[in-house]
Amino acid sequence: MKIDKIINTDILVVGGSGAGSMAAVTAAEKGAKVLLAVKGKLGKSGNAIMAGAGFSMDGETAYYKYGVREADPKSTKEDLFKQIVKQSFYLSDQNMVEQFVNDCGECCWKLKQWIEKAGHKVVFFGEEGYITSGKAVADGCRYGVFEVGSIDVIQDFIVADVLMEEGRAVGAIGIDIYSGEIIEIRSKSVILATGGYQPYSFKCTVSDMTGDGMAMAYRAGAKLADMEFLLYIPAVALSPSVYKGSIYPFLHSSMLMPIVKNGKGESILDNIPETLLKTAKESEMGKLIFTYYYGDQIARGKGTPNGGVYFDYSNIPFDIYEKALKKSESLMSMWYRKGFYQGNNLNTFVENIRTGIPWEVGIGCEYSMGGIEVDENMYTGVPGLYAAGETTSGVFGAMRVADGLIEMLVQGYRSALSACEYIQNVNNSIMKNTNIDSIIKDILLPLERKEGISPIKIHKNIEKTADVGFNFRRNEEGLTKALDEVLQMQEYAIEEISTKSKNRVYNYEWIEAIQVRNLSTCVEAGVRAALMRKESRGTHIRDDYEFVDNDNWLLRIMSSKGEDGKMKMSTRKPKVTTMELIKGKNKNIPDYMLSILNKKID
Repeated sequence: MKIDKIINTDILVVGGSGAGSMAAVTAAEKGAKVLLAVKGKLGKSGNAIMAGAGFSMDGETAYYKYGVREADPKSTKEDLFKQIVKQSFYLSDQNMVEQFVNDCGECCWKLKQWIEKAGHKVVFFGEEGYITSGKAVADGCRYGVFEVGSIDVIQDFIVADVLMEEGRAVGAIGIDIYSGEIIEIRSKSVILATGGYQPYSFKCTVSDMTGDGMAMAYRAGAKLADMEFLLYIPAVALSPSVYKGSIYPFLHSSMLMPIVKNGKGESILDNIPETLLKTAKESEMGKLIFTYYYGDQIARGKGTPNGGVYFDYSNIPFDIYEKALKKSESLMSMWYRKGFYQGNNLNTFVENIRTGIPWEVGIGCEYSMGGIEVDENMYTGVPGLYAAGETTSGVFGAMRVADGLIEMLVQGYRSALSACEYIQNVNNSIMKNTNIDSIIKDILLPLERKEGISPIKIHKNIEKTADVGFNFRRNEEGLTKALDEVLQMQEYAIEEISTKSKNRVYNYEWIEAIQVRNLSTCVEAGVRAALMRKESRGTHIRDDYEFVDNDNWLLRIMSSKGEDGKMKMSTRKPKVTTMELIKGKNKNIPDYMLSILNKKID
């Protein structure tokens, strides 16, 4: 079948959330002709819209360069750099961290201006930086794109694969979701900014974070790294079902911490060392600390009926709770209707507290530290191919504490500068020796097969596999079984994908056929890396290898596509610029975190 339409541009940016928007704006401001391809609607899709949402720069830059008098000028770029490296469990590539801290001030300020111009409020909260809403971030990025005026935007468009010619990226092939047209985009360079992968049935992200950019880069010849590291929010609503996936309980607990109980009614917080508990309540490290201790109870079979823990406020007088609620509502009312959070009516939460009913919360996936291996210029190693945001790896190592929103901005900015420089010496492709025929064949097979397996069913099976064997607590047996199941799905199910409807117009199964192929690649890479890593580090917590082994496993694990088409694994040391890698062992994750807090690590 022939291509329905051809579009020519200088730089193709795939992904319309924060990283893609910043990349498109930066490239257009440099004079490039830019096409921004968005899977959904610009400003209404992607993970930024789901954010909490805070973003920040170092206090020194905020105070002296941007005149933010509430900022602490003693908080420097060097401080931020050290914090990120230590809290990454030293797995960060330090050249990537340097790019993050050096570019974050300018990008942070630009986002603030976009949000305000889009009509939303941004509040400065001291050490926590700026606070706003996910919708405000998404609207701000959308404003930035349209403010430039010269950026072409194609919406409701899913990119199936990167178009390659003699080893370099020269565009992409994708599908217009509403018309079913197959469109060829010819470009001099491609920037992938498609977000991460969240492979579980329980998550607090949008539903289509299927690792599209990661898998496309892998097929194009790039490496994936750190795919075993996924970040979890340890207090995401499990019930009532209408609230499932809401992060409101997590945000609320920062205002007023409840007693946290396991399914048997036993207190969990009593198990946490006082120093760690204080840190958990006051910083982003709480995500890992609480995930570790809540997850331990759940893994021991002491979870709630839905596999979580209970937030019990019954010991707190209701008048004290009401004061905390009013404080929370006062802040949230700047962006949400009173009594609502991201469209959810909070009356049930309030009534539960009034009547002494605990909240049931679980550990929900929100972000992936792993992704495409890039350098500080966002180059993937494949000529013409760059990546930005959550779809990359390298900044946060084994644990993200600094802002994911800032990561998407600084990397979108840097990827665009690199792509603009690259295209200065590139002529338009003659499009003769490309992979276009194989891409189109793969796209159309699910429609052409008369019988087969529904991609929706495969997606659910992948989630089930990840839920059981590749979740927040891991061991050899579970990971081995998970890998076997993923490989079987790739061999027998994904190769036999078929859609019930053969109509190309808004065929959701057809979209899922593309997404599950990508997700299975990411899960395979993650499970293989988790099996290799015979230790615990950051959010990779193994019950059978509880220790943190810096002598043998202070290594980044990489996945690449071999000449035989099979995934190959390799390792390398993190790149060092100024902070030496640590040595020795910690008996477990809490011991490592205590060693940082007690300043045993210089």
